[in-house]
Amino acid sequence: MDLLAEIEARIDFEEDLPPLDEAKTCLEINHVLHELSTILATADRGELLRSGLKVAIVGRPNVGKSSLLNAWSKSDRAIVTDLPGTTRDVVESQLVVGGIPVQVLDTAGIRETEDKVEKIGVERSRAAAKQADLVLLTIDAESGWTEGDSEIYEQVKHRPLIIIINKIDLVNTIPELPFSSVIHPIITAAAALDRGIEDLETAILNAVSGGNLHAANSDLAINQRQAAALTRGKISLEQCTDTISNKLPFDFWTIDLRGAIQALGEVTGEEVTESVLDRIFSRFCIGK
Repeated sequence: MDLLAEIEARIDFEEDLPPLDEAKTCLEINHVLHELSTILATADRGELLRSGLKVAIVGRPNVGKSSLLNAWSKSDRAIVTDLPGTTRDVVESQLVVGGIPVQVLDTAGIRETEDKVEKIGVERSRAAAKQADLVLLTIDAESGWTEGDSEIYEQVKHRPLIIIINKIDLVNTIPELPFSSVIHPIITAAAALDRGIEDLETAILNAVSGGNLHAANSDLAINQRQAAALTRGKISLEQCTDTISNKLPFDFWTIDLRGAIQALGEVTGEEVTESVLDRIFSRFCIGK
């Protein structure tokens, strides 16, 4: 609004005012553009806050997926035994991590099987992994990385992925993996002892932030309507900087600035009416 007032004043009263500092004007527009970009980054977080994050725990049978869910949810949501293939269906639990609702899916162990019921569970596990926003591939520290882990990894490696080495309390050394933590975050855990949950939640929040949700710790989150309005405002301001660079007349500047103000007004509730004229006369004392 202040920039528009500056330019409007020079359109009508250019002889009475000093030349406009174009460099300062561009600097101020870029400052607003930066603020808009920061706020727009919260749009995805707003969607996360509304719909939540779907996380699937996958892995071979008996690697401790159900124990991980129970430790994480602080409940006995899933049946835990030493027998592989105990989980035959997808077990859900609702959690909150860093203010973000998280739907955790404990899936049946993925392996080739002739058991009809277990086979259905395995197919549901694969489907859950495909639909999840984030996959937690869990492996057994005692067994290390196996061919079965490689087969599952091939199915989920293109998804946002965190590797969990579970049962770390049963080994003296951490097993080697066929990739580094640079490719996928790697967490060590002992789910039966409730160890590693805090590190897991930190890794999840880091994964969320790394997914272009840079405002994961922001105090605000905009909705889709607000995001659309702010995007239009951002485009208008970018066009204004182009207009200034191309040395077009002030009238063209005001078109872009009014477009930006109108878009931002849809978010703030303000309208451009006599307020621009009020700012002109209050700042420049023109006509007095």
